[in-house]
Amino acid sequence: MKYFKQLMIEALYPGNGARNALDRNNGISVFLFAMLPGLSPNGNSIILTVSMVWAIFCLVTRRFSLNLSKSDRLVAIGMSIYPLVMITSIFINPQPLEGLGWIIRLLPFFSVWLILPRMRQSADGRLVPLFILGAGIGMIITFFLSVWQIQFGFDRAEGGTTNAALLGVIGVLFAGIALLNLQSPKKTEQRVAVLGYAAGLGCVLLSGARSAWLVIPVHAIIFLWYFSRHRFHFSLRSLAITGSLLLFGLLALSSAQILNRIQTFQDNLATLDRSDGDVTSLSARLTLYKGALSAIAKDPFTGYGPQNRMSTVLAEVPDGIRQQVSYTHVHNGFLTAAIDAGVLGPAALSLMLLTPVVGAWRKEAGPGRDIAIALALLLATSYTITGSFGIMFGQKALDPIFAFIVALICVDRGSTHFAPVVRS
Repeated sequence: MKYFKQLMIEALYPGNGARNALDRNNGISVFLFAMLPGLSPNGNSIILTVSMVWAIFCLVTRRFSLNLSKSDRLVAIGMSIYPLVMITSIFINPQPLEGLGWIIRLLPFFSVWLILPRMRQSADGRLVPLFILGAGIGMIITFFLSVWQIQFGFDRAEGGTTNAALLGVIGVLFAGIALLNLQSPKKTEQRVAVLGYAAGLGCVLLSGARSAWLVIPVHAIIFLWYFSRHRFHFSLRSLAITGSLLLFGLLALSSAQILNRIQTFQDNLATLDRSDGDVTSLSARLTLYKGALSAIAKDPFTGYGPQNRMSTVLAEVPDGIRQQVSYTHVHNGFLTAAIDAGVLGPAALSLMLLTPVVGAWRKEAGPGRDIAIALALLLATSYTITGSFGIMFGQKALDPIFAFIVALICVDRGSTHFAPVVRS
């Protein structure tokens, strides 16, 4: 309890002179933003919106300036190209007025221009450790909520997201972020890192999001690279024993869910060889992919605009199953972008996914650069892999999360050393 009392003091009373209020607000928003994704994704949208509005007010009143480096501007431009391409596609295609709601959904991608100068009002090395710690605590709480849901009749855990697939994406991403706290010299923060990672993986397994399961071994490679470059402050033997016990516990707890999802996938594969008209999760995806490719081939350059996305795809789907595959997207982020904006859509999407990696790579060499690259790789791989089999962007939770983490990746210098949240 003493640690968490010190944590509250560190977050609420940073005590760094004239910028105390801005720094305090930054710390609170970053910490809450990291905790909320698995519990209330709407909270992330609210935090980002308030941060953008408040940043505009501060810029207008000159409380701070729009002081972005060349690298910052490169990242902000990379983030802005995708929404600009999508907005253009809305207006050059039929029914542009129906696309106005989509424009509002695209606004988070412009947020880097505003929230990055605000984040810079905090001292170097202060916000990233707060975010990593918050991610671990948030995953632990989300895990208990997910276990409760499974115990009380949910087929798949959803956490506070109301969507099992969304919990899978959030769980695998924020579990990975939480584990970065292994390098902290504070034992409490090390424990939160291990428990937060295990809890996040538990959420992923209980959610039954198979695409998120594919991310886990990719993240393991990122961890091998990152932790090989930094010294641990504890025994690797203790980590191996603790990790093994947690892994066996998670597998025992979620074994029924894992076996059920594997069996469902096998059943879906078996139905592909039959022509009895049944539509499964797998066959629906394949049908949407075929419809999307057919529609893209008819207009590969301008697309159809997000407002006409599914009506265009469903027009290429056989009448008998059209109602059964009526989704809001085609379960592949790149195909969705191509339907919306033609060939420029996937190109702009790929650029945006690479933007955090480029921004982190351009930092000066040092521990701050290493952790920025690790965060960027965790972010890009989580969205790319899961988004290749489901939704990637155009979602009220995933869009703010991506934009906020990109800004956070840029905030520190490459030479900034990692420091624990509670230093006393």
